[in-house]
Amino acid sequence: MARDERLHEIVRILSSYGLQFLYHNQVKPSRKDQDPENLRLAFEKLGPSFIKIGQILSTRIDILPQAFVEELAHLQDKAPAFPFAEVERIFMEETKLSLGEAFLSIDEKPLASASIAQVHRAVLRTGEEVVVKVQRPIIDDLLIRDLDILIRLSRKIPKELVEVIDPKEALEQVKANTLIELDFRNEAQLLQRFRDLNSNIACIGVPKIYSGLTTRRILVEEYIEGTKITNREQLDLLGYDADDISRKLMLAYLKQVFHDGFFHGDPHPGNLIIKEGKIYFIDFGIMGNLSETTKKSLNDILQGLASKDLDRMVKVCLELGTPKGRVDKRNLYADVEMLFDMYLSNNMLNVNLGTFITDFIRMFKRHNIAIPSDLTILAKSLSILEGVFLEISPELNLISIAKDYLKESFTLTTLMQRFSAEKLALRGYAFIKDSSEIPSSLLALLKQTASGRTMLRIDVDQLDDKWKDVKKMSNRVVISLIVAGLLLSSAIMSGTPGGQFLGQAGFVIAGLFSIWLLISIFRSGNL
Repeated sequence: MARDERLHEIVRILSSYGLQFLYHNQVKPSRKDQDPENLRLAFEKLGPSFIKIGQILSTRIDILPQAFVEELAHLQDKAPAFPFAEVERIFMEETKLSLGEAFLSIDEKPLASASIAQVHRAVLRTGEEVVVKVQRPIIDDLLIRDLDILIRLSRKIPKELVEVIDPKEALEQVKANTLIELDFRNEAQLLQRFRDLNSNIACIGVPKIYSGLTTRRILVEEYIEGTKITNREQLDLLGYDADDISRKLMLAYLKQVFHDGFFHGDPHPGNLIIKEGKIYFIDFGIMGNLSETTKKSLNDILQGLASKDLDRMVKVCLELGTPKGRVDKRNLYADVEMLFDMYLSNNMLNVNLGTFITDFIRMFKRHNIAIPSDLTILAKSLSILEGVFLEISPELNLISIAKDYLKESFTLTTLMQRFSAEKLALRGYAFIKDSSEIPSSLLALLKQTASGRTMLRIDVDQLDDKWKDVKKMSNRVVISLIVAGLLLSSAIMSGTPGGQFLGQAGFVIAGLFSIWLLISIFRSGNL
């Protein structure tokens, strides 16, 4: 289907579900409450590519309002299976091998069929059980085409839906991430990195990747046959303790976030398998990757929360995000203080971490501050995880586990690990360099002061209003002094020989002048 034809189809289907805002550039109040559900239904109608786009958008709480995010999260990533003959053709094109040359056997019926790919169980010629992920035919072309159309339509999205993030910029970012996801070699690298980082964690398992059979459209990895993490009945029969599983999962995830800065971005129950005493993570299509700066900011936020240091928290907020307009620091302080009150009260037994991060991100949005996209992935993944915890261990105090982990993480040993020799050398050099510039800076300041070129700049909130008040007050003082002077001089002149007439005239002039001056200032609004 040509792009223009697809564009007309998209607009037609969106409009049939009452989503006029994409071409009327406004959200009609009568439809506003129905728009989230209608958007989901429209995306389902538009097929696999839009289902995938909707799933991506459901992880970006910085782009869409909460109602839309929650509704798009209900999109089921299911699609009709494509013929097995297509699996054979794509595998041959990608690997130059037939299925028979690579596998002893492969199931023709897929284990799962999703918007991007479908998965088949197979046995390698070495006897190892694997899953073969095969990309859906031409889905890459269709997905990129539809994203390009959405980018084209993004200028029609009203400001009520996207307040801080530029929708065109956000969708282009989604497109860039999608191009990465459509190359399965990238997913293989992410899986291997995750495997390496967690190789020393006894309770965590990660599938083995078969790089020799992995290409842009084919991914082959170890098949993990175990028990779904939320299958309480089966886990009880196998002798597992649900609270122990939750505790280990929580600690492992905190390590991924705060130590590695690299975490699983979609930890829903289907991607967490219990096998031989380990929690296996599978499906690495969505991963969170925190920069050193973001990771440090998150640690600072937690330390600020623990010490109830408002100044530190506000400072981190401004460092972590990018202001897109004027930031009212007084309101920002008030919002941060409200978060303290909401989440750190002594009687709060179980803080919802996902909700806290989500509220924190929405606070950024209210103050016109854009944040790193990986922080929104973290919020989404924590929300998913807490759903898992509530299902398997509803009574477990997760926040106490988190506090214990973070308390142990900030020991002297881990603190010293942050300061490698290289970092200390660089910081020492920067300190010496800056220190060497202090005398010359002071000398320049003294020269400017001596020559009268020094300017003192003071920024005051709502300066215009305060300046008006000062002008009004000074005008009243000036009027009082002028009138008093005229009256006093008239009185003096009245008491001198021959000055009675001049004194009376002075009184009249003083009165007329005062009336004229009052009218002039009143008209200017400075009285």
